[in-house]
Amino acid sequence: MYVRTVYATGDPALLEDSLDALRGESVELLSGQPGYRGYGLFANRQLGTLTMASWWDTPEHEAASDTALADRRDTLLVPFAATVAVNRWDVAAAEPGPAVENGGFRLTRFAYDPAAVDGVVKGFEESGLPAIREIDGYVGAAMLIDRERSVGVVGTIFADRQAFAASRAAQAAVRSAASKASGTVIYGMEEFDVVLLHRSQ
Repeated sequence: MYVRTVYATGDPALLEDSLDALRGESVELLSGQPGYRGYGLFANRQLGTLTMASWWDTPEHEAASDTALADRRDTLLVPFAATVAVNRWDVAAAEPGPAVENGGFRLTRFAYDPAAVDGVVKGFEESGLPAIREIDGYVGAAMLIDRERSVGVVGTIFADRQAFAASRAAQAAVRSAASKASGTVIYGMEEFDVVLLHRSQ
């Protein structure tokens, strides 16, 4: 599976209008494209950031969908988005859960040694993910990697804001152990509200 992510920043006061527009159109637009598998929309309303991820069965379908939808996406992000970054990822591991309302999404960014990528993925599948799964309120998680840049992200979703806040210490311990075991360098972590989750049938 393959994922395209969009990360946008802007004036927090303008964010909700773009979220409303994306809620209204994104799933219909994406699901009309061949190879569509799922979509997530997440926002930090205090900071004025949003990120969204669309999932595809092949890199060709991902690329074709971006060509077809990029202009409309840009329109939906106006006037909020002052900056927009688009990235493409391979899905290294994923455990999607049910759609939740008022959930929390934690995104951890890491860099890895290209020669060790298989070990990084194996460690997540065999140690990191099982440990995260035991945290109260856990809903789902995924590891995405960019082999060209030797960077990756781990996204985790929790069922509600209370469970999300309570998960910080436990997930920090998992993150620290995983980084030491795999030799990855953690260079960023962000938290978002879950705005929308959708999976194709």
